[in-house]
Amino acid sequence: MITSRFVSSLRRDSVRTFFDASPTARLLRSDNAPLVLDFLHRVFKSGELISIGQTDLRIRLSSYQEEIHATEPSLIPGPPERYLTHWVDSDWLQRFLEAASVEPQFQLTRYAEEAIQFVDSAVTRGSNLVGTESRLRLVIDTLEDIVRGASADPDRRLDYLRAQRSAIDEEIRAIESGKSVQIYRPAQIRERFQNAVDLLRALQSDFRAVEERFQKIAREVQQHQSSSADSRGQILGHALDSEDLLKQQDEGISFFAFVSFLFSPTQQAALRKNIEEIQHLAALADQHDSLARVRRMVPLLLAEAEKVMRTTARLSVTLRRLLDARASAHRIRLANVLRDIRKQAMLLRGGDACKSIQLSVDAEADLHSPMARTFWVASQEFESHQLAEQVIDPKHAKAMASAFARLQRLDLRKLRGQIRELTQDGAETSLVELLQTWPLEGGVVDLLGYLQIAHDDAHSIDTSRIDQITINQPRGRNRALVVSIPHIVFQPKASNREVAKKPR
Repeated sequence: MITSRFVSSLRRDSVRTFFDASPTARLLRSDNAPLVLDFLHRVFKSGELISIGQTDLRIRLSSYQEEIHATEPSLIPGPPERYLTHWVDSDWLQRFLEAASVEPQFQLTRYAEEAIQFVDSAVTRGSNLVGTESRLRLVIDTLEDIVRGASADPDRRLDYLRAQRSAIDEEIRAIESGKSVQIYRPAQIRERFQNAVDLLRALQSDFRAVEERFQKIAREVQQHQSSSADSRGQILGHALDSEDLLKQQDEGISFFAFVSFLFSPTQQAALRKNIEEIQHLAALADQHDSLARVRRMVPLLLAEAEKVMRTTARLSVTLRRLLDARASAHRIRLANVLRDIRKQAMLLRGGDACKSIQLSVDAEADLHSPMARTFWVASQEFESHQLAEQVIDPKHAKAMASAFARLQRLDLRKLRGQIRELTQDGAETSLVELLQTWPLEGGVVDLLGYLQIAHDDAHSIDTSRIDQITINQPRGRNRALVVSIPHIVFQPKASNREVAKKPR
């Protein structure tokens, strides 16, 4: 009885602590929880993004606010930067820097993943199929696999393998004798497929928890590195022990086994083949979203695993820095300076305020960033030219101005108005018929304008028929200009029709 009360009290305290301190509970209980969860799901889950740049995320949040303010202007009225900062401080988003990026990147934390998964499961519970039979079979198969895999008795393993072989042989004989093959019913197919999709969705959320374990180790190593309390060998030993400990923990063992399985070419080929065959099952023809998620399963899992492996690479970089004696010397020197600053701050604390502050600057100290160094390029050579004074010829300038003034202006608005006037009663008209009513005042320029309008406004252009258009030449030329063009028919409201072929 006492034990039962103790367990109940412990459970109650754990639940109370979860609701008071967990970022997941704070997100679910926040005033704007529906909007925050909907936006994060839209960007990261529906958009299938692992991380996103700060500029892109800010633009998407601003567009989302405009969409919300169209009906409810009082919701999330502040600037996007304020909400992003609040979400980072609340452990709903993680902000970090990538080596290949020039701006901060954002990704979901495991707490936001838990909240989104909980809400998504609760919202879709009524619409999705509740698979009791397949889940029971999955539980039974899993328990059987545990018992079989945990037993070191060779006789039990041989009995199981013989039973499996006997069942397979019996099924082979039944098929060879002409008996019908037992297959899943459509309901059973949909039930098992839904279970697989749910497991896939949960698997993608688990990566954040594994990644945060690696990041915690990297932060601890960096903290030891910046402190002078331990020697370089002690810091290195702590880092190696921490990495080995992670690989020996349940999460680390499972993750590295997952990576080994997923990166196997044989396993990838078998998985892709099964996914391709599932796409053609008639029982799953209406499962468009789930089929799309499964179809993108392998690239998404590979990207998630690669993201976690990059985090482990950061830990390796930290270890390599520890092995650099020169970096260690700079680290010790910096730690000594910081210790002196803290010591002086402690001496001044509680005393009278300093009337003057003195600052000593070492002018010989230069700060450089290794990423600021550019690649070597040859020095630029300039050719020397003798500059001469430009003399403007008044006659030439006048001739150029006159030629510019004689240029024919192309008025597309006027040409469209003429087409609209002849087709406003719903009848079609060809270019030849239109030119009989509206002759070409601008010559070839206006004809090119009609050709451009026919293409841009999707009128009918028949390249198999050729029309001859006669253009009267300006004064001083005796012969008229004859132009061959495709047969063009202007149609009313042609912009709503199929786009015509571009004339040559």
